[in-house]
Amino acid sequence: MARVYLLLLLTFLYTSLLAKEVAGVSDEVYQSRIASMSSNIELTWHPSVRPFIEEYLNNPEKLRELIGRSKYYFPLLEKSLKAKGLPIGLKYLAATASELNPSAVSPNGASGLWLMAYPVSKMYKLKVNTYIDERRDPVKASLVAAQHFKDLYSIYKSWPLVIASYGCSPVTLNKCIHMSGNSLYFWDIYPHMPSFCKDLYPKVVATAYILNFYKEHGISTSEPKFEQESDSFQVNKWLSFQQISSVTGAPLTELRELNPVFRKDIIPFNAEGYVVRIPRSKYKNIAYLKDSVYRPINQADLLQADPIAKLKDEIIDSITNTNKTTQPKEFTKKKVTYTVKKGETLALVADYFDVSQAQIKSWNKLKSTKLKYGQKLVIWVEGSKLGYYKKINTMSAAQKKKIKNKDK
Repeated sequence: MARVYLLLLLTFLYTSLLAKEVAGVSDEVYQSRIASMSSNIELTWHPSVRPFIEEYLNNPEKLRELIGRSKYYFPLLEKSLKAKGLPIGLKYLAATASELNPSAVSPNGASGLWLMAYPVSKMYKLKVNTYIDERRDPVKASLVAAQHFKDLYSIYKSWPLVIASYGCSPVTLNKCIHMSGNSLYFWDIYPHMPSFCKDLYPKVVATAYILNFYKEHGISTSEPKFEQESDSFQVNKWLSFQQISSVTGAPLTELRELNPVFRKDIIPFNAEGYVVRIPRSKYKNIAYLKDSVYRPINQADLLQADPIAKLKDEIIDSITNTNKTTQPKEFTKKKVTYTVKKGETLALVADYFDVSQAQIKSWNKLKSTKLKYGQKLVIWVEGSKLGYYKKINTMSAAQKKKIKNKDK
């Protein structure tokens, strides 16, 4: 109990000293330190910057985590920015927007290290769907962000305005510029900006300051909380992080950190494949993964059957049999063409052929469950019962009613 009281006392004293340190730094000191920073994105002091510096200093553990992440992500961001000929100081925008969390999502749906809005990702052709969000790919998203910044700079010729435009939109910023008397100086436009737009640049200045002067405020350095060294391998079928983790021993948290582009801890099917990163210390176990749950796609499957439905079934089986060796199954499906009769629904047709509605929709690229009289449907059935399933096409409604819901 005495130790608990001692710990609480030390925490209280540390917080009190930190508060005094924050209160004791004058605006002139902040201004002098910011002016001394070597930056190529026009970082300037303004009283609105101070509250954001204090916000960082009042959350030392959160700040230490940001410092640790910066050691891993800043080199990646700097490389992408340099590739587009842009100032590396823009990396502080990513640190401000997402706290260097590639899986960050804002209330308005922006995502990734740069908290990139969906319209921006769509404009530059990043892939965003149920399973994949390339806004979370540190390299791809950074190259797109850099190109976007380059395009914005060609309009405004000012990095503070580029940052403000990224935070709201060129349309909103242009209205604010007009309200300020067409000034292109950020602090002239600042009073006319909405809060979600005006705060971003001061936050960037505060972030740049705190990541350069945290030691002066008694904050110790920190390292990333995940293994930085990694290797990659190619995956071209459905595979879950849980499978990779259970076989290789790589922690789920580290797999998510190294592969933020996969939104649901699942690598979906892709004929070209996806690159998956794994901690280097666990890479030697990839061979076990390939032996137990992962095998390359059989090209015959791609040509003769619906790969998505088939691979989904395989991944469900493999999750429940992670430690069992999976042998490639011989393809035995055969194709039947069925003509839809009057009054028939997708559910009925699926029941006739012992398949799911989702499979029929996938095989025939249907966007809804509605069927039309006389519509031709391609259905893949068990080859050993091909003769039986072919007869269904010529059966009467009464005959088909008898076979409905019965096992064949």
